[in-house]
Order: sequence, then structure tokens, then C-alpha cells
Amino acid sequence: MAKISIIIPAYNAAQDIGNALDSVLKNKSDMDIVVIDDASSDDTCSVVEQYMSRHSNIRLLRNEANTGPGVARNRALMSIDSEYCMFHDADDTLVNGAVDILTSLMDRADVDFAFFNYFILRNRGAVLEEGGIGAEGTWQDALGGQELAIVELDKAPNLLLMVNYPWNKIFRTSFIRRVNLRFSTARINEDILPHWVAFMHAGRFLAVNRKLTIHSLIAGSDQHTNVYDERRLAIFEAIRETESIFERNKVFRDKYYHLFLYFKAGLLGWALSRVRPDLRRIFDEHVTHSYRGFTDEDFKRIYQHSPDLALTILKLKYSPAGLATAA
Repeated sequence: MAKISIIIPAYNAAQDIGNALDSVLKNKSDMDIVVIDDASSDDTCSVVEQYMSRHSNIRLLRNEANTGPGVARNRALMSIDSEYCMFHDADDTLVNGAVDILTSLMDRADVDFAFFNYFILRNRGAVLEEGGIGAEGTWQDALGGQELAIVELDKAPNLLLMVNYPWNKIFRTSFIRRVNLRFSTARINEDILPHWVAFMHAGRFLAVNRKLTIHSLIAGSDQHTNVYDERRLAIFEAIRETESIFERNKVFRDKYYHLFLYFKAGLLGWALSRVRPDLRRIFDEHVTHSYRGFTDEDFKRIYQHSPDLALTILKLKYSPAGLATAA
């Protein structure tokens, strides 16, 4: 059994997958590196196969049809047998030794997962930016100025509002199996579901305020951040799958649903800026439908935390006109 599995979904990533693999391979840990190709039409598989000829710990899975990154990751998850699991993107790179650092920290911590800070790369060859813009206060509140801390969610619930990336976390595989952690089948925002599942089920986790990965957000690329067409509407499927957790679990609903409503309003406001004008009417209809389940009890609970947001969401239940304000 490998110490850790690194799952890398790839789609038309021939230009970047080599750099991603190089950064993963710069670790001494016993790694099972799983690249799952999502029916690429370029030379992604050929590049990976060249690496496989030199590194026996790299595996390649192939999807016959393009499924999206969530479904691809879920398939790869079914194939692993390791102590730990990390997700990595095909166009990202790890800081040298990141895997070794994280597995060592997890070995010493009695937690089911850890999350860590990151850099942002907006243009190839550009200077790295600080990751988690706007989250500095949340990091400080959770860690009390320390670089490492085991944090209890109920003492730092605003961590739920941090961006729901999958590639800045490391999990015990046994935890993934126990809580049935998976990604949404939605093609965009598929990572909302595992973010909320992981935090709420774990309850306590290791926070590592060290930048251990470099996430690419290249303007003009085909990354999901830059999608403005019909694919953006998949956000509502991702939200619906996540909200179903609160419908099934009263404890989670009572303790955290008001935070999810806050998160949801901000997320939809962000998505609104990434919808083509000709899709706005359809997007608005989805917004109204998405808030139909907002109850009087939900209103009272969120009103205690943020009266303005409670009133905005109540308006959104009947009209999406206030969405920009909610963001």
C-alpha cells in the first residue's frame, strides 16, 4: 500500500501535465500517482505514457467520453489503496517537497484531513501572488497567528466560507471511505460538495498556513473560471447536491446551513458576472428556483447573524434582482 495517492484529472493538458508530474515527483514519499485522462483530443496521454516508462508509480486511467473533473476524480478514487489522498490539477505545480511535508504533518496529527495555503499564478512566467485573497483574517482567526494548528470547526466556522478548492487538502483515505466523500457530477463547481462534506464530517482538522501549491489562473485559458456559456448553469446542480446534505442531516442544518446560505449568495453573485447576457433570463429563473426551499426558520436563523443578508435572500426567493447586492 502506497503512503499517498495523488489524483490528477487531465483534459487536453499536454502543455502542462509534464510540469505537474515533475513537481509531484520531487518528493520522497511512497506515492501512487493516478492521472485520469478525461477523453483528451491532444497528446496528454502520450506525455503521461512517456513519464510512465520512467516512473513505475504513475498510472494512467482513460475515460472513453468526457465526463468532467468531478466524475473523473470519483473514478480515480475508486482505484486507490493508500493511507492518504491528495488531488492535484494538471496545470498546477506543487512547491518542492510539499507531499513529504504534508504526510509528515498528518502522521503526527490525529485528524482526518488537513488544508493548506497556496500561491496563484495568473500568467505564465509572472510573479506569484498570495493565495486566498480576502481570507487572511480567516486564517489568522483560525490559527491565532501560528503556522500550524489543529482547529475545531465549531470554534472557527467561517473556515467553511473559504474557497472550496480540492487541491489544497490532504485526506486520510479511510476518512474518504467512511463519509463517502465524492465530487459532484456537475461539470463546474464540482468541488463545493466535498469541501462542505469534509469540514462538517471531520469537525476538527489541521490548518497549515504554508503555501505548498501553485494554482494557475491563466486569463483566456479554458479553465472553468473563464467559462461564460451554458456550462456555467451547472453551478445550480452543484449547489443542489450540496444542499441535500442539510436536508438529510438536521445537526448540520442547525449548525451550518446559515453559513451555506451566505456562501451560496456570494457564489451566485460571482457566477452572475460570468454569464453571457443571452443566458441571464435562464440564470435568473434558476436563482429563483434555488431559493424556493428557504423557510421561515432559515430566515430567522440567518437574520440573527446578518439581517441584511436574510432580507436579501428572502427577496431572491421571489426575484433574482438583488443577487448583485448579495455578492
